[in-house]
Amino acid sequence: MKSHTIIQQVTSAVLKLLEEEFKRVDLKKVECLNWQPNLDKLSKEMPCCIFYLYSITENQELKERDPYQIQDRDKDGNYYEFLREPPLKLDLQYMLCAFAADPDTEQQILGRSILSLYDNSDLGKLEDLKEYINHPADRIGLRMLPFSQEKQIRFWSALREPMRPASFYQVTIEMESERQRRFRRVEERIIDMRKKE
Repeated sequence: MKSHTIIQQVTSAVLKLLEEEFKRVDLKKVECLNWQPNLDKLSKEMPCCIFYLYSITENQELKERDPYQIQDRDKDGNYYEFLREPPLKLDLQYMLCAFAADPDTEQQILGRSILSLYDNSDLGKLEDLKEYINHPADRIGLRMLPFSQEKQIRFWSALREPMRPASFYQVTIEMESERQRRFRRVEERIIDMRKKE
């Protein structure tokens, strides 16, 4: 499994989910993009739904510090054991907004998108992300972030874009470390009981 691809796979899986949802509810002409919101660039793509990754941070609450033991087979079929560094837990922050020729269409796109993400908040159940779930307790969780008006103003100002309706999300993922230390178990121990002179 290529753990480093999970960021791109999460973005693609959510865009695919939204595309399928728009088709299902007869909003077939809506483009789903992961572009930075920019009215000039998106004017030819309207109507569109934007799911834009704007920040990646390490999740300090879920951070693991201790390596863990793994058993695997080499190319000859022999078992070996190694210590793998703990996985990297990341929070991906996304912004969801819509661009359309009129506010009614934008609000329809936003409403459908928000509801679809709410109903599918466990992204690990999406077909394209199932390979990243190794244990029943694993989860690729998506949640809407509380984002004050002040934060939204700062966000849109940083993009040099006029403020528009948007919702903000966080997806927590895990990336497996490729760093490992091979070791061998003790198979035999010899204890010398002779007296020293």
